[in-house]
Order: sequence, then structure tokens, then C-alpha cells
Amino acid sequence: MEVEVAAYSVHAKIFAETGKTGDAQLRQSYHDLISKALPTPPQDILDIGCSVGMSTFAMQEVYPAAQLTGLDLSPYFLTIANYRAEQKQTKSVNWIHAAGENTGLPAHSYDLVSLFLICHELPQAATREIFQEAKRLLKPGGQIAIMDMNPESEIYAQMAPYILTLLKSTEPYLDRYFTLDIAQSLIDAGFETPVITANTPRHRTVIARAT
Repeated sequence: MEVEVAAYSVHAKIFAETGKTGDAQLRQSYHDLISKALPTPPQDILDIGCSVGMSTFAMQEVYPAAQLTGLDLSPYFLTIANYRAEQKQTKSVNWIHAAGENTGLPAHSYDLVSLFLICHELPQAATREIFQEAKRLLKPGGQIAIMDMNPESEIYAQMAPYILTLLKSTEPYLDRYFTLDIAQSLIDAGFETPVITANTPRHRTVIARAT
């Protein structure tokens, strides 16, 4: 129940003087880049690591005609996601309890696979396996979109080492994420060379097409 409040609090500081709208602006910046990259609106979307559904519901607002699937490893998060869906009384979302590395979903079923603030929470091996699974799940020409912290941001480059150490108390895989060659990992998984765009002072969006 605390995930939404935590997201609003953390994202309130991303842009100068945005406050409570920071979270919405972060998500909108991501969706704007996806919309520019896709030749046509996606009809089937998979949100890997959907947590309590915030990223899934935000995607649903952009693509109301699409069939949304939210997948997460936590049954607790999915329970909240389903509860929020009932409150919203919107088009139903298909909630799946599974690991992103091995979803059990049929191959070539999705136009878009989205990972929103997930990769920095994972060991490098898990991230690579999720990329491989996403390639399997995407239809030919489908796209993977990733929004996450930007290791090349000047904010992190200028951050004192002790602060990064403190961050690792709640983000244990942060240093491994920062050293991951995400472009090469996507290419190795069978994607074209990705387009990487800074969408906030602290975040980047990575979009790649399945070959």
C-alpha cells in the first residue's frame, strides 16, 4: 500500500518545482519517447515488473485500446494492482504472477514489452535473461522499452561516494546496474542497436526493435 506514496515522494524531486506532478511527468516523458518510436500503436503490451500497477495503468491511459498484461514476482504487489484496477473500473488488465526471466507466456504475443524502473533492482544476469525472454515474447518487429536511472547523468557523476554507498543499502544491485552495458546486452539478446535518450536529469529511456 506504500508503493504509490513512495513513488510520488521520490519523483517529486526529479524536475525543478514540479512537486506532486513529478511522477506523472516522469511517466509522460517515457511514453512520449515510446510513441515516437513505434510505427503504430501497440495492441498487446506486457509490463514486466509491474509492481502495484502504476506503470501498467499509466500505459493503459496512453493506449486505451490495447490489451495490457502486468507481470510481477510479488503476489502482494499484484494483489494491490488488482485492487486498484477494481477501484478504477477501467478495462481489465491481465495480471500474471511469474518471474520476468521465465514468464511462461506464449512466444511472439506482444507488440511492446516495457520495463519501468526495474533493471536497477536486478543482478546483471537476471537483466540479460529478461531481455532474452522479451525477445522471445515479442512479435517480429516488436519493441522493448526500458526506463531507468541514467548512469551517465551528471547528478550521479557528481554525487559523493558515501551517498552512493548509502543508496546501496536499499538498492543492493545499483553498482552492477551502473556497470551494465545495456546496449550490448540487448544486441546479444537479439535486438537491433537501441536508441538511448535522457528523458529526465536522472533517467534514460532505452528502446530497441526485435530483429
